[in-house]
Amino acid sequence: MRLKKLGAALVVVAALGAVLASSALAAAVTEDVKWYTGAAPGTELSGTAAVTSEQVGEATMATTVSGQAIELHSTNVKCSGCIIENSGGTAIASGKVEFTGVTVAKPSGCGVASTITTKALKVKADYMIGSTAYTLVEPAAGSETGFATVELTGASCPIKTAIIPKGIVFCQWSNSTGTQATEHTASGSAAINSTAGGSLHVGTETLTVTGTMKGKLSSGVAYGAH
Repeated sequence: MRLKKLGAALVVVAALGAVLASSALAAAVTEDVKWYTGAAPGTELSGTAAVTSEQVGEATMATTVSGQAIELHSTNVKCSGCIIENSGGTAIASGKVEFTGVTVAKPSGCGVASTITTKALKVKADYMIGSTAYTLVEPAAGSETGFATVELTGASCPIKTAIIPKGIVFCQWSNSTGTQATEHTASGSAAINSTAGGSLHVGTETLTVTGTMKGKLSSGVAYGAH
């Protein structure tokens, strides 16, 4: 009987280990990568390089506040003072992001500033799940300081409030690590952020940002993380 119980316990432990292992593998992990510029294979970046960006299609931000569904749309996004550099042997980036053409899809009757600028952000480009590359984005002052403050306004707006997204966001690169290109595309969604291990919220409610952005160096030369 003791042997049977021991065997059953070992099965439970093995099953639990498998679950934990699969959960760990689902999240993005850091790798040692640096920025390289120029034609493949590229030259390790020395100093900093300025970055420009452009939104692909429309981006959305959705959450719930006091039981009220909130959904914002933006028509473009651009980097403000964005740079990439190698720091401590790791590819990083910094700057602010400006969402333009912002409108309120839900709830009706609400308005919002047409341009929303984030606080200073820090970016780490050294995350991977298998061969898929991810970038971690969070407020430079800390994940719980908030990305930006979004004010809902309007005489007929059912919920006039300030929305302050907090946490960390993972974006997924269209190109794999080691790819030199003049333009790289990164996408964000609820599934991407959850899979990579990110968490974005407004109060106790989850917030999702869905969209795709293209980034390139102001100099126009090819770049990539290796």
